[in-house]
Order: sequence, then C-alpha cells, then structure tokens
Amino acid sequence: MPFAILVMLSSTAQPPQFAQYTIENIPLPARLNDQVCISGMNYMNGKLYLASERCPVVFETDPVSGNLIKEISFQVPQDFEMEGMTSYRNKLYLVTEDVAALYELDATNGNIKAIETSIPLPPKSKHGDGMEGIAANDKNQKFYLLRERNEERTQTELYTFAINHSGTDQNLNLIYESKIEIPLDNPQWRFSDICYDPVNNQLLCLKSFSKGKLRRQYLEAIDIDANGQLKEDTRRNIPVTRFSEISNEYKDQDYSMNLEGITLDEKGNIFIVSDNTSGKALCDKPAKEKTILLELKKQ
Repeated sequence: MPFAILVMLSSTAQPPQFAQYTIENIPLPARLNDQVCISGMNYMNGKLYLASERCPVVFETDPVSGNLIKEISFQVPQDFEMEGMTSYRNKLYLVTEDVAALYELDATNGNIKAIETSIPLPPKSKHGDGMEGIAANDKNQKFYLLRERNEERTQTELYTFAINHSGTDQNLNLIYESKIEIPLDNPQWRFSDICYDPVNNQLLCLKSFSKGKLRRQYLEAIDIDANGQLKEDTRRNIPVTRFSEISNEYKDQDYSMNLEGITLDEKGNIFIVSDNTSGKALCDKPAKEKTILLELKKQ
C-alpha cells in the first residue's frame, strides 16, 4: 500500500501551497541487491540512472517498473568512490569522493572523461567525508557541488560553479563562483545528495540524522536567484509526513535506509535511492541489505 504524504512547496512570490503525494517503494531486480552500493541517481530522457559507489558501473532502469534496462560499464583512470550524479546536455556527470574529481559519462557507449574545475575539489577528510552530490542547472549554466561535511564535521558546504565551454571541441569545464556553509548541530547530521528543481527554481537537499533507530530523514530546499546563485537565507524544510517513520518500517524489512541519491522527473515526482553495503564491495555478491527506490509521486 502506498503511504500518503504532504509536501509543502514554497515560493518567495506566493504563500506556501500544499501538494498531495504518495510515497511508494518501486521494486528493484535482484541485481540491485548485490553489493553495488548505489550512491547517486539522475532522471534523464525517461530513464533513471543509478551510480554505484564502489563498482565502475551505472545502471539504467525504468522509473515505472524498476526493471533493469542495461548496465553501463566504464573505466576510471584513478581511485574512485562515486557519490553523486546529474545530467547536462544528454551527458551524465559524476563526482567522486575518494580522490575528489568530476567525470562526464556518455550513457550510450560508456565513454568517460575527466572534467576540469578552476579550483581543486575539497579532499576526503580523515573522518571519511568529502564530495557527496552534484546538480546541474541548465537555465543558468551552473553546477552545484555538495561537500558532505568539513574536516571538523561542523558544517556542510555547497559550491556554485559556472559552466564554461572552451576550445574548438567545446569541452566543458567549471569555473568556481561561490560557496555557502550550512551549520550542523552535531556529527550525526549529514547531507547526502542534491538535485535541481527547474519548476520552482530551487535546490533540493537530502538530509539525515544517522543514528540507528533514531535515524531521521528530511528534505530541504534552497531558492536560486535570477543569476543562478543559491540564496542562503531561504533554506527551509519541506515537510514530509511520516518520512522517518516510513523509513524505519522499511528498515525492518531488510532495506538499507541510508538514503544517498535524489532526483526529479519532468512531472515533479521525486525519486530517492539508498546504498546497501559498506567497506570493499563485491559487486557480484548479495548484500546483507536491499537497495530501496522510493518515489514521492505527485497527485
């Protein structure tokens, strides 16, 4: 049975409005319950793309049935730990945490190349935190990159980069513009992914409090101004009724509820995915927990 929820959509020009949603678990094939550890997701051209954190593969799936369409294997020239994925001009872009870097992936053939940034991306900290999410804003020609937590685990960082096309082949590179810092009450708080909402011109942020049965799940939003910059003072919670309680109910059914990826389709429906392993993954072996794919479906 789907769970009914309410999501409040905010606007600076109009008073808050409520939209009716349901939240459902879209069944995934057994392959996604291997130790693939999904950590990034993106909706593109009617398909959902799921990025494995520890295996050099992206899974192309049907967002309605959850069926696996194909596996896109690729070769990365250095150590990786894929943590976020977005799309821009029909290419996928992945950010990796272990050795902080950004990659462009062609989903049609698996070709991959590194993308230059005008400043080095923050390295992974001694606590294991680093680059965790990425979102493309086609309208303003921006990329937003999420650093999970700083070295002291006292704040999350959101970077804004301008998209630049240079050279005769118009290779894409990113130019740093700004950074905002979000304070965290304690090290149990974290932000695990972001995505761009073009309809409401805002950045959606997946946030959690990660402590066993006390785990709590949240969505937050940050408005974006006419120039594509994040408006720090607009950060707010998007109320989702029983989001945390539903999360714990699925946890009791052997699903991993370490939610790691978020994306939107063209109708405004929200998809959220979990990882399902830790440590060194055995990509073709079953995991102890199952990957969950949730749809917050707009009614």
